[in-house]
Amino acid sequence: MALGTVPKFSIVVPCHASRAWLRPCLDSVLGQSFTDFEIIGVDDADADGSGRILDEYAAGDSRVRVLHLEENVGLGLARNAGLKECRGDYVLFLDADDLYLAGSLEAIAARIDATDRPDILLFDYERIFWDGRMVRNQRHDAFAGHGAGVFTAAERPVFLTFLEVVWNKACRRDFLTRHGFAFTAGFYEDAPWTYSTMLTAERIATLDRVVVHYRQHRTGGNIHATGGRRQWDIFDQYDRVHAFIQSDPELAGWRRFAFDRSLDHILAVLAKPERIAPDDRAEFFHAAHAFAKRWKPEGYATDRTRRGFKRWLLIHDDYATYSTLKLSAKVLHVPSPRKTVGRLRHRGKLDPNLAAYSAYWFKQYACNPRAIYETAAELAPQVRGVWVVDGEHVEKIPEGVEYVVAGTPAYQKLLDRATYFVSNMNWPKELEKRDGQIHLQTQHGTPLKTMGIDLRHFPLAAKDLDLDELMRQVDRWDFNLSSNRYSSEIWERTYPSYFEELEYGYPRNDRLLTATVDDVRAIRAGFGFDDSHLVVLYAPTFRDGVDSVRTPDGVVDLGGDGIHLDLDQLAAAAGDHGRVLVRTHYSLSKAPDIHSGNVIDVSEHPRVEDLMLAADVLVSDYSSITFDYANLDRPVVLLVEDLDFYAGRRGTYFDVAEFPPGLVARSPEELLSILQTGAFASAEAAKHRQLYREKFCEYDDGRAAERVVRRVFLGETDLPPIVPLADRKAAPSPYFMHNG
Repeated sequence: MALGTVPKFSIVVPCHASRAWLRPCLDSVLGQSFTDFEIIGVDDADADGSGRILDEYAAGDSRVRVLHLEENVGLGLARNAGLKECRGDYVLFLDADDLYLAGSLEAIAARIDATDRPDILLFDYERIFWDGRMVRNQRHDAFAGHGAGVFTAAERPVFLTFLEVVWNKACRRDFLTRHGFAFTAGFYEDAPWTYSTMLTAERIATLDRVVVHYRQHRTGGNIHATGGRRQWDIFDQYDRVHAFIQSDPELAGWRRFAFDRSLDHILAVLAKPERIAPDDRAEFFHAAHAFAKRWKPEGYATDRTRRGFKRWLLIHDDYATYSTLKLSAKVLHVPSPRKTVGRLRHRGKLDPNLAAYSAYWFKQYACNPRAIYETAAELAPQVRGVWVVDGEHVEKIPEGVEYVVAGTPAYQKLLDRATYFVSNMNWPKELEKRDGQIHLQTQHGTPLKTMGIDLRHFPLAAKDLDLDELMRQVDRWDFNLSSNRYSSEIWERTYPSYFEELEYGYPRNDRLLTATVDDVRAIRAGFGFDDSHLVVLYAPTFRDGVDSVRTPDGVVDLGGDGIHLDLDQLAAAAGDHGRVLVRTHYSLSKAPDIHSGNVIDVSEHPRVEDLMLAADVLVSDYSSITFDYANLDRPVVLLVEDLDFYAGRRGTYFDVAEFPPGLVARSPEELLSILQTGAFASAEAAKHRQLYREKFCEYDDGRAAERVVRRVFLGETDLPPIVPLADRKAAPSPYFMHNG
């Protein structure tokens, strides 16, 4: 947008603790068919990276401008900061976790023109819940019944009975400037703004269309999830509302209306234990009484309704009756026999130095849990680690590692007594977490494919997905491990719960940064390779509904092998000194079809990190191994001949062909040519790889396991800082050292 140009709309998006939802929010605006707008993104001194996301979007689109506040000032004052920067004819506010529906700005612009530029245009919204449910605004009928033409609030008071929010309005900027409207500090800042603007506006119009998807977080939003004294802000905000009304004799007719609305809002807050704790309820009630006493209109009498009776209790400071009614409304809960038995079983004390480990549904000794276990043995030897394995995979546990078999009495005793639970998958749904137990979810890869609640959009990839059960299991997590901010945004969005994100890197990748050239040569020698061999690791993922399928209890093998190449041709393309290691997905049991003596099936190899160290080139597709392998700064080639199928069947968070870790082949023939010509090691491939590394290798610096052990087991908070990417030295490739 050219300097000095006045856009139709200025859209202010304040950001704080919103990184998981900010990208969808901004995309919903930038993707609008109507393009004459600017976005003023306000970074309210956010430590979670929202400011970085705003800067990223501003670099890519001139319509986005960013303000970075030096200190956190809260939503209202952040909006004020954005409002001062607005150049548009109309100003809109959009919270960073909400969305505009397609075509909304075009519809708003047309309605503004059709109603001859009103002071305020109101539009509709829907609540959108974490599980995909959508609920229309309860007052939406007012748009059709009372929204025609242009009017004042006095002529159509029904529009002041809406939820008191600012993001369902477009306000003419010169109207706001002329009257000097500004937001106040504190919670519930929308109330004074709503009353002052709506009661001042001489020309109000409406748009009978859902414009905003108002996100209802499973864990609550800023106001909804924050208890304590901040909730007392509601009295200050409604003091401002009533002071505004009393300052103008022409608004005297609004006094009772605003009084009833404010008491109803206060009572609604009082009824929510997540906002007002039971121990604070009496104090809040008495403060509400004092508020009511300040502003009760002369001659006021409550109406004979249930709502009117609650108002009467506040006005008369009758907390005893209020609390009695609240107690009587509770329904006695009879615990289920299963839970009762569980509590009896859990009478024993937890062992503060006992940790339970598992990986891949009890089938392996591997991945992040393994790296954490081995580091804990060094840094926290007092913590006894015990692995859980199913009866068919006991041989996977190395000698000297203590384990129990799932389903046995020893297993049950471990679950009852362990303080720490470390796994890269969810523990069985039957596990009931005890008070004092700590669950660490390590994950098992950076997510390209859709995860968590997003799988509801891909039923063929997630058979019998039970979102309620999934979230019950996720609610057990105390910590969730992340290897980059990209992943953190996705984990927080797709597993909406209360865990703490540990942005420490993936412990399993420590080995890729700490192994020496002698370590690498020893691993290669184990396969019969020396420095002259070009080792290609082919590691594809599975195809949902073809090779295997996800179920609530794990990935079920459908008999596929995930192989999309002729392995003999792959070996030939690697040259006379080429060797191929083939690693199928852990969920698949079918062995790959191999004829060449230069191809080795390593699907059962116990440590994929060693396979990556041995390889000079990775060939993969949509597997998360590409993110891990990128830490080695060695060539990667992707085969994505079925990208459209995969994206439609499973879904991906970005187009890996557009942002790849190296060269991209659209067919097996193209892949073989890349290997034959050596193009995999070209400058173009290296450029792609560097960008990929900068985004996805953010925290993998070789000390991730140490950070986890110190934070989770030892309770330390002064942890080793992340080593910058430029200062890291990955394990070298003997082949490239040998061949320059």
